[in-house]
Formats: sequence, structure tokens, C-alpha cells
Amino acid sequence: MTLRVRIVGLVTVVVAVVVSVVGVSLFRSTESSLVGEIDDDLLGRAEQIHRPGRDPDRRGLTPEQFAEFGRFGQPGGRLPGRTDPFGALVGFDAFVRVLDGSGAVRGVLDAEFDAATDASLLADAVRGPVLSDGSSERGRVRVVTVALDGMGFIQFARPLDEVDAVLSDLRIRTSALGLVAIVAAGVLAWVLAGRTVRPIRELTDATEYVAATGDLERGVETSSSGDEVGRLAASFTAMLDALSASRRQQRQLVMDASHELRTPLTTLRTNVDVLRRGHDLSDGDRMDLVADLDAELGELSDLFAELVDLAADVRSDEELAPLTLVEVAEPVVDRATRRTERSIEIENGRTIVLEARPDALARAIRNLIDNAAKFSPAGTPIRVEIDGGRLAVHDRGPGIPPGERSVVFDRFHRVESSRTLPGSGLGLAIVRQVAEAHGGTVFVEDSPDGGAAVGFVLPTVDD
Repeated sequence: MTLRVRIVGLVTVVVAVVVSVVGVSLFRSTESSLVGEIDDDLLGRAEQIHRPGRDPDRRGLTPEQFAEFGRFGQPGGRLPGRTDPFGALVGFDAFVRVLDGSGAVRGVLDAEFDAATDASLLADAVRGPVLSDGSSERGRVRVVTVALDGMGFIQFARPLDEVDAVLSDLRIRTSALGLVAIVAAGVLAWVLAGRTVRPIRELTDATEYVAATGDLERGVETSSSGDEVGRLAASFTAMLDALSASRRQQRQLVMDASHELRTPLTTLRTNVDVLRRGHDLSDGDRMDLVADLDAELGELSDLFAELVDLAADVRSDEELAPLTLVEVAEPVVDRATRRTERSIEIENGRTIVLEARPDALARAIRNLIDNAAKFSPAGTPIRVEIDGGRLAVHDRGPGIPPGERSVVFDRFHRVESSRTLPGSGLGLAIVRQVAEAHGGTVFVEDSPDGGAAVGFVLPTVDD
């Protein structure tokens, strides 16, 4: 069962329940109102009958008249017509019969009908008129029982055929209108559900297409905007764009890496061939070749390590933790000082807490310091400047030309003046990756120390 069919079924069931409840309530309310009018009329007629303790001028039966009912037949016998004293009171829209004290029928005026005559009802009638239901050849009747002065009881009955006719017509009209409402609700729900489900179907088609073809360039075009479905489609398109960009970057990384690896591998192969054929090599030449091989292997090891760091997802390596740049930078600076035998100082301005991944941040700071050490003249100091979420590493090298500052963080990019120096061109790319993974940015500036100031800015908790 599709989502569209489920929505239509749910709406149809809800509308059917509402129509049924409204129809039943309307039917019962109408029936109660119409029967109430009949009851009021019967009680009004009952008030015209003389009862003990009431106005003696009201209509009633004398003992002679009461006995007259018995002369027209056995109990239940029919009287010859609408005669006094009840002819004018009963009229032509009601039936009447007289009961003795035990509830036996002594006579019927106009038409017979069945009604309750049990002892409890008669006892209640002594205290006042009692309404009850009955039946006749014409259908349902409404009956009022009234006590006569010590002689017996009289029952007036009014047929409910007109009420039943009205209720029957109301039932037919209500059923027809309810059916129309249910059908209309189903059709409207089908149309609206189609419009609602359309973007979901488009999203489903897009996901199935991507899963089948692996094509990440296809987005999701949907007419929904701002609602949940539109936001889902926009999020899916953004996810596809991110995956597509990641795939392009991976392909570019592989292409760049293969290009960068070609030179050291060629050099290694050449040196190995020379060593294999070099029977006449002197010990000094052999040692130079071995040293060259060792240097090339070292560069390859560094390149592989940086490729692994660059290919890793910084956000999945470790969880965010509250920290300051100073506490991350201090151990990195201590290790770099021992490794490079340079003077590396930290200048701390504001100390502000930020949410970051300590290992990834330490890797980025280490790369910045290594980059500064590579371009600074031997023996010159390096300065690490920290101010809140901003960290800059100052060197005293030749600096970075303004035309290359926008691409210095690209993978495998190397400044023209440094192409002869060792390095893979991935260190600053890793710095940018770490900074962007934390929602930050990178920068390159002229340093007041005479070289370049390279660093990053990360958002702090206060931001």
C-alpha cells in the first residue's frame, strides 16, 4: 500500500466517522425535539382531565359514564364514536382508552393500541400523568396515562407516524449527504496527497538513480519549499553536492599524488639500477647513492603520512573537547624546538576556550611550524602568536608573494622559490582541512618579523 493510498484511506475513515457521529447526533436531536412536542401536547390534554385534588370543573368521568364504557362490549371493546366527555378533547389525532383500577381495558375510543399497564406505571399515574411508548396498527405511538377519581385510569395515545416520516426523510438525506461528503473528501485527499507525495516520490527516484548509477551530479528538483519535504530535498541535494565534491577531490588527490610520487620513485629506481650494475663504484659513490636512497625513502614516508592525514576525515577521528590554543600549542612547540634546534616562542594574548579536536589541531600547528622552519634561515627564531581563536606562525624567510597567497593552501602547491626544497606541498592543505572542519578559516599575511605569517582562525565558545 503506497503512502498516497494510506493518506486517502486515513482521511476517508476520519471523515466517515465524523459524518456518522454528526448524523447520529442530528437524528437523535431531531427525534427528541419532535417527540418532545408530542409529549407536551399529551401532557396538555392530560391536564384537562379531572383528578383527585384538582379543579372539579375539568373534564372527567362520572360513575355512570365510566359504567357506560362497559356497555359497549367486554374490556377492550370499541366505543361507537368520539362521544363526550372526551370527543372534543381527543379530536381526530389521538386514541383513548379507559382502564379499571387493575389496569384492565374497559373501552377504546376510535382505535386500539398497545401500551404498558403494569402496576408500577399505574401507581406512578396516581401521582401524576405518566408518559410511555406504545404501538398501534399505524406504528409507534406515544401514550400518557392519567388517573380518574378513584374509578380507574385513562390513556391518551398519539401516533408517531409523522415523526417517523420526518426521521426517515432525514435519515435518507443525511446518508446521501454523508456519502457525498465522504466521496468528496476521498477525491480531495487523493489530489492533495498526490501533490504532497510528489516531492517524496521525486526524492525516492533520485536516491534510487544514485544508488543504481553512482552519479552524484543529479540533484532533486521539487516544487516544495520551506516545508519538511522541501527541506529534505534541499538537504539531499546538498549531501549529493558534498559527496560529488569529495569524490572530485579524491580523484584530484590521487592524480596529484601519482604525479608527485613519480619523481622520487624514478629516482629510487635509477639509484637501485646504478647500485645493481655499479661494480666499479667507489666506496664514496656507493655511500652517496645509499644516502640519496635514504633521503628519497624519508620523503616518501613523509608524503605517505601526509596523504593519510589529508585523506582522513578530521571530524570522525575524534570528538570535540573544550580547550585553548595555548594548551595545544605548548607541547607541539616543545617537540618542534628539540627537533629543529631553533628558538620557538609562544606569545599569548587572550585565552579563550573553544570546542576543537586536540590531535587534529596539534597536527595543523605542527605543520605550520614545520613550514616556517623550512623557509626561515638556519638559526633564526620562530614566533607563534595566539589571540583567542587566532593562531599565526611568523617566520623570517622570503615571504609569500601576494599572487600566490590564494593558492598556497592547495594540495601539492609549492611556491616557485621553494620548489628545490624538500616537501610534498601537503602541509598547508592539511592546515586548511583542519581549520574548515572546525568552522574556521586560514590566512597568509606579511610578518613584522620580515617573513610570512601563516595561520588560522577558529570560532570560540564566546562567538
